[in-house]
Amino acid sequence: MDLSQEASGLAAGGARQVALIGVQETDDPCSWERASQPWEVLAMPVGPGPFHNRKVFLATPNCILYRESFANLLRLRALSPEGMLALLVPVRSGSRTSYFNRPLQETGLPAMLPGATEAVLDVGQQHYMVLIRLTLLRRLLSGGQLERLEAAAGSHCCPASPALIGRIGRWLNGILRRTHGSPEMLQHPAAVQALERELVMGLAQALELPPGRERPSLSSARQRGFDRAIEHIRYADLTSLDTATLSVVAGVSPRTLEYAFRENLGLSPGAFVRQLRLHALRRELLASRLGKSSVTELAYHLGFTQLGRLAGDYRRVFGELPSATLARSFPGDAPSFWLGGTFPELSRARAA
Repeated sequence: MDLSQEASGLAAGGARQVALIGVQETDDPCSWERASQPWEVLAMPVGPGPFHNRKVFLATPNCILYRESFANLLRLRALSPEGMLALLVPVRSGSRTSYFNRPLQETGLPAMLPGATEAVLDVGQQHYMVLIRLTLLRRLLSGGQLERLEAAAGSHCCPASPALIGRIGRWLNGILRRTHGSPEMLQHPAAVQALERELVMGLAQALELPPGRERPSLSSARQRGFDRAIEHIRYADLTSLDTATLSVVAGVSPRTLEYAFRENLGLSPGAFVRQLRLHALRRELLASRLGKSSVTELAYHLGFTQLGRLAGDYRRVFGELPSATLARSFPGDAPSFWLGGTFPELSRARAA
């Protein structure tokens, strides 16, 4: 099985979907990348063993909640969703699990505002991910609550004891069980809005955020330059993006920007952009039918001109040549579990 998804959640009258619930599974990291929107993910399995991801999700116009698990060691780099705060609640992790280039802290929950991150997920990793639009947080929380939450996310850690992490995990699991057990509630906008409010206010009450936290991740010129560069990359045309432009946009010297990228992502700016382009090429190759497009054509389309070097780089990253990827059968574009609140109809189907 490559990818399967079961989803439901039509609005009253069937005219428009208010929310989605479903179970999504894939055994191909590229399919997982494609299905993980609104994240922009670069997945790199490490070591032996087949890749497998399972995601049980609830997605509303302003929030996404899912529990996911991984079968093998995975290193990833990602751009978090635009305009959303992300909070991760671990269920099971290993000694190799790390976020933001540091080991998973037992006394806190990894969190972030829109930006870039690097993480390592150990074999058997399980966690809940909560994504909430910043506009909803600003509407529901007091100024002090919002300031403390954004400060904690800016430092990449919301303080929480192991006991509190367990309670939050059980509460989030209850929300998933309730919505999956009674999908008819998702036919009513008022019920969906109540779920969103419950998620926001429940987290705000559960998290014990100290007042007056500063945001060290945003305090330095180096970090501010990195954030500006990542924001530019998010909207840039990857085929023409170059590091000189990034340095100008970031407002820092090339050397400072290099330090910032290595600090945050473990790569130089040029290497990160090349990784983005390599993963984009892999997705294009898998989505193209053999005989309809050539490796050369797709490579030129993404701005690669040195095809010999490309083949070597591609093989080092993905373990096969681009031609082998193009020749592989692919069941079709992987459905996303969230499309910004406007959901296409999804049939119940499993790809063999």
